[in-house]
This record gives sequence, structure tokens and C-alpha cells, in this order.
Amino acid sequence: MNWFKSPDDIPSSTSEQLDVILVLGGGVPDNVNDPPIYTKARCKYAAQVYQSVHKNGNGDTSKKPKILALSAGTAHLPQLISSDGLPVWESTASASYLMKELNVPSRDVYVETTSYDTISNAFFARTNFCDIANWKKILIVTNEFHMMRTKYIFDWIMNAQPQSTDEHYQLYYLSVPDEGLSKEALEARYEREQRSAENVKNVLAKKYSTLREIFDFINQDHSFYTAEKLVDRANKVIDAKELGKMAMLHQSYGGLGKENGYARHINSAGGNGMNQRTSNYFIGGMFFGIALVGLLRLLALKGTKMHTK
Repeated sequence: MNWFKSPDDIPSSTSEQLDVILVLGGGVPDNVNDPPIYTKARCKYAAQVYQSVHKNGNGDTSKKPKILALSAGTAHLPQLISSDGLPVWESTASASYLMKELNVPSRDVYVETTSYDTISNAFFARTNFCDIANWKKILIVTNEFHMMRTKYIFDWIMNAQPQSTDEHYQLYYLSVPDEGLSKEALEARYEREQRSAENVKNVLAKKYSTLREIFDFINQDHSFYTAEKLVDRANKVIDAKELGKMAMLHQSYGGLGKENGYARHINSAGGNGMNQRTSNYFIGGMFFGIALVGLLRLLALKGTKMHTK
């Protein structure tokens, strides 16, 4: 068995041998210290497993598993922008929560800042970290609604050739309860996850079996890494009707669906909504100014007519 539903279900013989715990990103954070509630749950499970490991039985923490927070962002949502105008990676918010709230030592927390979906989560976790650091025994943590697709993807990519005998990966999975989402958002997410999982299992994993083939797929066909598709995406104008259809799905990736759109420029140090509120004040003031000018013009026009009479 390699799929667990609680940290307490993981045998000590397994947790004691882990090299790394991968925490998948869950969506746009409110600020750098406040990832979505379901991402916090993933971090809590990861930290619980981390803290449960007592390698060598002598209090030595140097051989505890590392925790790698995944995801630069979510492919179909705008990113949180810091006060200096740069993006705040989803993995940065997870790392902050792990270190500041869950007391995981910073030396054991890593961040992956390249991926924008679960396929690239797995690919860049392997090629940028696990292959190089020789992390072979891996626990992957995500929500229940996301786990099946995640398992198909990581089983596929982490076992893709080339892979020598000593490069074999032992994968374990820990699913987190589905907290923090509305019933409608959760239904929309499960529907999408089911379609994507079936595509991975029945199409992608069978069509692309080597790392080079996966590399070609990501850079020639993937909508968020292919040059032509990125250019097309940047030039696309999304209408209000399409935004409405995507609202519930967006909510499951960080809550933007329950707000009014695509402006998410928030002070990353914790000023939740500061720039959004500033924008709202500006827009409100603009409409007030337009109304005031119109009223003054109307009064002036009436005054001119009365003077003429």
C-alpha cells in the first residue's frame, strides 16, 4: 500500500526512510504568509510526518526528510503580486507557512518555482531536484479531490526512462481532507480532475514514456510552456460569459471565482486586499466624479435656458 489518508496511517518503517515530502501547490495565496486553506492542510500533514521522524533515535534531525513546496502558480489564474511588482510563487507561500506557523526548520524547506500544473509539478520536481539530490523515497501530499490525477501523473513521470537500477523511485501518497471549498466549487473541481486523470492514464502516460518524450510534450504541446500557445494566450481576450463559466473552478484554485475578476495585486507582506481596495476606491471616485460633472453640466444648461427666457 502506498496511498495513505492520514499521517498516522504511515508506518514508521516508511516515514523513517523518506528522503523528501512533496507538497503540491493549491492555488493563489492571499498573501505570502497565507496560502489557501486546503494548501495549509497539505502543509500541516507534511509537517506532521516531518516531525514524526526520529532518525537514528538520538535526536539527530540532520537526516529528517526535506520538504519541497511545489508550484510557481496556477496556469489559468493571475498571480499574487508583491509590493515590488514581482510575482509571489505559490511555493513561497507554502514555504512561509511551513517555517513560520508549523516550525519546520528553514534548512529543510525547498521551493520549486517553475511549474504551473500537476504535470510540470512532477517533471520539474524530478529533473530539478530529485534526480540531482538523489531523493528516491518520496511522499506526495495533496487533497483528496486532487489525489487520483496526482498519482497517475507522478507514477508516470517519476518512472519514465531513462532510469537505471539505482534511480528507481519509491512513491508514497498522502491525501488531505477536502476543506475550505464550497460544495459547488468542489463539484466543479472533481469533474475537472476526473477528466484530466483519465486523459493522463489513458492517453499521455501511454504516448510519452521517456523523459525526452515528456520534455517534447511539455515544450511543444503543453498550453503553458509552448511558445506559440503562450503568445496566443497572452493575446486572447476572455469575455464575461466565459469568465462566468470558469468562476467555480477558479474558486477551487484560490478563491478568485468569488471575487470580481482578474486584478489580484496584493501587498505580499500581509496587506490582504490593500491594492484591490485602493483600486475600488479609485473606480468609485471616478464614477462619482463623472456623475458630479454631469450634474453640474445639467444645472448649467438649465441656467442658460432660464437666462434666455
